Amino acid sequence: MGIKSNIIYNSVLTLSQYVIGLITFPYVSRVLGVSNIGVVSFVDNTINYFVLFSTLGISIIGTREIAKYRNNAEKLNSVFSSLVALFMTYTSIVLLAYIIAVTYITKLSIHKELFYIGTAKLIFSVFLIEWFYRGIENFKYITLRNIALKLIYVCSLFIFVKTKDDYVVYFVLTTGVVVINAVINILYAQNFVKFSFKIITLLPYFKQSLFLGSYFVLTSMYSTFNVMYLGLVSDTKQVGLYWTALTLYSIILGFFSAFTGVMLPSMSSLLAQGNDTKFKQMIDKSFNIISTICFPLIFVSIMLAPQIINILSGPEYSGAVIPMQIIMLLILVVGVAQILAAQVLMPLRKDKLILTASIIGASVGILLNLILVRTFGSTGTAIVLLISETSVTSYYIYVVSKNKIFNFPWRIFAHNLLYSIPYVFVCYSSAQLFDRPIFILMVAGFVSLAYFVLINIYILKNAELLGILHSIRNTNTIS
Repeated sequence: MGIKSNIIYNSVLTLSQYVIGLITFPYVSRVLGVSNIGVVSFVDNTINYFVLFSTLGISIIGTREIAKYRNNAEKLNSVFSSLVALFMTYTSIVLLAYIIAVTYITKLSIHKELFYIGTAKLIFSVFLIEWFYRGIENFKYITLRNIALKLIYVCSLFIFVKTKDDYVVYFVLTTGVVVINAVINILYAQNFVKFSFKIITLLPYFKQSLFLGSYFVLTSMYSTFNVMYLGLVSDTKQVGLYWTALTLYSIILGFFSAFTGVMLPSMSSLLAQGNDTKFKQMIDKSFNIISTICFPLIFVSIMLAPQIINILSGPEYSGAVIPMQIIMLLILVVGVAQILAAQVLMPLRKDKLILTASIIGASVGILLNLILVRTFGSTGTAIVLLISETSVTSYYIYVVSKNKIFNFPWRIFAHNLLYSIPYVFVCYSSAQLFDRPIFILMVAGFVSLAYFVLINIYILKNAELLGILHSIRNTNTIS
């Protein structure tokens, strides 16, 4: 399956997640309320923090190694078996630490019912093996499976979550999605690969996992850990406000994560073939796409943050407006970082540089968490995330420029920034003309979309966007 087909499937998956998020997010926000949302978010993000230690970079290593050996059945079985065994080993150790933490840390033990339920998420994360399907580039399966399970999840949510007291049921359903995904994935994988203890070789991947795992753990010090730390030093309401802003940002960022997830195995294959010219061309195209899309999203989402929060979550969440406006700046910052890390440095196996970047981000994150979060709550946490991610991205740009891996396209970013200024006037004018948030959002959204199409498709004739549109028109040829 070609890159364009994979991007289309991932775009469909991302669009479905976006639609599902927009359906469930307002419902859950209003039914559970900001405090209960804060409780669930605190528990879930704490569990995710433990999952990071059990994963230790295996998802990236898996995608990279499976992509390399997908046409060699014997090696494929060995890589798969070794990585699953390594994952199981890490999870066993982390599970013990998790149980001790939930038992003896007061801020965790008061929510021990939820944490015990979340144990299933920690254990079954071993068998999600999403890295395997990305490595063999079976994005069609990933897309169809996720959409089917999400639809079941949404229906269950509306049936079983009715009042504020149903936050436990909500968490059971959320954890259940992970469990069912894992069961389906591990069973379906038997069609492509065989697990065997006889062909396990842990040592070659142990060192890689320590490097990349350290990167993810350090990165978590200003991402996943932020929510956990906010919950430890503040209250669940502040966690709920931050979660609201972060969720809206995550829905939008999901597009770029899907894009880089598709590109990583392809970029690794190009390097393995020694095709440096094509490698650099794909990087240039990636930056053109991301800068074209990011600037409009940033301007529109920041200007319309009050209306978006009001419509999706309600007046109770007005405190999430400023955190959202701060976090939305990360759409560009993290988008650039994902390209530089996932498409450039990881395929080039520059793991030490990635580790250095994570150390910088973690150091900044820890320091700012201690200074800002206790005093400024959710807004302080948003500032920590923005500054930490910006420091990481700045280091990536410095490294690729210094080592002359490619010339960073500053001109493309400057042009797209200039073309995006009218979005500010569109949103501001809409807010002045209308009182109701829904009308402001609809008018500003429609005019902004029309302007985007006019500029990029008909005036600038953006080659990458035109190529994507052409692929979408020809989806019937995908096999």
